[in-house]
Amino acid sequence: MAPRIGLKSLEKRRTLIDGVRSNLHVLAIGVKYFVNPRRMTLVYPKEYPRLSEGYRGFIILEKKKCISCAACARICPSAAMKMIRVMEPDPKHPEKPRMKQYPVINYQRCIFCGYCVDVCPTEALYHVNYHDVVYDNLAEMFWDLDTFQKEPEYKTALEGRPVRIMVHEELGLIKVPVGEGG
Repeated sequence: MAPRIGLKSLEKRRTLIDGVRSNLHVLAIGVKYFVNPRRMTLVYPKEYPRLSEGYRGFIILEKKKCISCAACARICPSAAMKMIRVMEPDPKHPEKPRMKQYPVINYQRCIFCGYCVDVCPTEALYHVNYHDVVYDNLAEMFWDLDTFQKEPEYKTALEGRPVRIMVHEELGLIKVPVGEGG
């Protein structure tokens, strides 16, 4: 059976006054939001949001705790974590160096899921409580073994003041300096 072809009825043409009225309505909404004193903007980096404890920020390696199990690299869903081989002196035989594996991370790929931190049996990986790092180029986002062991500089903590974002019943979202109510 052939499909039925239906005709669509067109809406009645709107008058010029209806078009002007709807344009004025849209402009009034724009003016309202332009002069609305209740909007909230963080003046970054003079102000920065205080992140809660347990925030999944950058991942750092404690090399001394690492046992080279590679569980972090195997579980990484975005393949951001890789293992590299490093020659090290063997504590039992100092004259004979040994090969050991350590993780490195590529923050171009990392989705901050925290699986690597959760799966690490010796807790050699941990999250730091921030994420505001600016890179000049993409190559800097690949952290080698030395960079992976140091926490990145948190310049906003030096330049700005922390604020907490809260929900006010009448005003909506508000920012409160940390230490003044929460």
